Amino acid sequence: MSPNGSDMLDLRRLRSFVAVAESVHISPSPLSRQIAQLEERLGLTLFERSQQRICLTRDGQTFLAETRALLTHANRLESLGKRLGRGEEGGLCIRHIQKAMHAGVLSNALRAQRADASGV
Repeated sequence: MSPNGSDMLDLRRLRSFVAVAESVHISPSPLSRQIAQLEERLGLTLFERSQQRICLTRDGQTFLAETRALLTHANRLESLGKRLGRGEEGGLCIRHIQKAMHAGVLSNALRAQRADASGV
């Protein structure tokens, strides 16, 4: 279990890791602390540090690729949730009455729904 009591990786720390990994400069102190906490949680050295520079370890490069993929997916998931919340995407459950089927009411309503919200 992590020091803050959560078993899940913190996306904020993962974003910090990507920011530092993509940066040419040595990271500012708050980011350095977050990276150190992430390394401690993982039991992994992500960066080789010296007074002159900081660079990713081989394990850090592998972790960076997977972290980028995870963050991309997290962003897509957030976007999907927002579209679902706005009713732009998702499913529709319909109960119908037999007479509505024969009168064309249901088929007309479904066509209108499809035109208004093609993602549903």
